[in-house]
Amino acid sequence: MKGIILAVKKLRSAWRLPLREKLWIVFLYPISGVIRAALIVVPFRVLSRGFGQHRLNRTLSTLVSEPQKLLAWRIGRIVELTARYTPWESKCLVQAVMVRLMCRLYHIPYVLHIGALLTHNKDEPMKAHAWVKVGPWVVVGGDGHRAFAVVGSWVPPAWVL
Repeated sequence: MKGIILAVKKLRSAWRLPLREKLWIVFLYPISGVIRAALIVVPFRVLSRGFGQHRLNRTLSTLVSEPQKLLAWRIGRIVELTARYTPWESKCLVQAVMVRLMCRLYHIPYVLHIGALLTHNKDEPMKAHAWVKVGPWVVVGGDGHRAFAVVGSWVPPAWVL
C-alpha cells in the first residue's frame, strides 16, 4: 500500500513539471541508457572525442548570461531526477554527458571536468569523478568535486582558447 501511495505522489510531482521538462525526461531517460552502454563497451579514449575539445587538465570556467545559467541549473536538476529512476547505473559521468548534450542543444557554454583521487592504499583503486560547470557554477556532479584533481577538461567544439 505504501508503494502505491508513493507512486501516486511521484506521478503528481511529475505532472506539475512544465511541459518542456517532461519532454526532457522522455528524451534523457533512453539517452542515459545509451550513454551507460557506451561507457561499458567503448574505450574511454574513443568515447571522450565526443565530449568536445580536450583542454588537458585545466580548471576552466565560462562566461554565461543569467538566463543561460538558470536554464543550465534546471537541466542539471532534471538530469539528476532522471538518473535517480533508471534501472541502470547513472552516476556522475553519465549525468555529466547528459548535461553536456543538453547544453550543446541549447547553446550554453559548459566545461566538462573529469577528476581523479589517488588513494594511499594500494588495495583500493583510484577514484574518479565527473562534473559540468556552466560559468563558475557546478551544474551536475558537485558532490565532493573539490576533493578531486582535474585530469581532463572538455569544452564545446566551437571554442577557441
